[in-house]
Amino acid sequence: MGHRVFGRHLGRSHGHRKMLWRVLIRQLIEHESVKTTEAKAKAIRSQAEKLITLARNRGDADRLIELAKEGDQEQLKKLLTDAQANRLLRAAEGDDKEELGREAHAIAAHAQRLAARAVPDRRLLQKLFHDIAPRYVERPGGYTRIVRLGPRKGDAAPMVMLQLLEEE
Repeated sequence: MGHRVFGRHLGRSHGHRKMLWRVLIRQLIEHESVKTTEAKAKAIRSQAEKLITLARNRGDADRLIELAKEGDQEQLKKLLTDAQANRLLRAAEGDDKEELGREAHAIAAHAQRLAARAVPDRRLLQKLFHDIAPRYVERPGGYTRIVRLGPRKGDAAPMVMLQLLEEE
């Protein structure tokens, strides 16, 4: 019975599967495309998109400060947790620039720590937060595409290219 079983197991143990996902996500961030089987691409696609969304929403402290100064409560609540948004708005209302900057940088640092769980390489984290995420600020999701390449020669496994979309 497969009740409450979520995710693709790919015929591997938990540790092996976790490392496979980590390697594929690292390659996707580093090269912005990765050639793999269709099952593996579909397994990591959602995780990669969640990382990009995290970096896009919470990774830019300057953008958070700007939204808080404008008093854009609706947008902040969409991007952050309610507690984070309230702390930013409270600091902006009090005209405490130091507190506002400290809070925004704390949120951005927390986002980087969360992303570092999946991508422990600092160079790739920098690329994710400073090169990849800013591309998709206006895009609500769907940062990757799967292009079918045909069957693999040895075992006829369906091969695909998982790519990050270009800028708008």
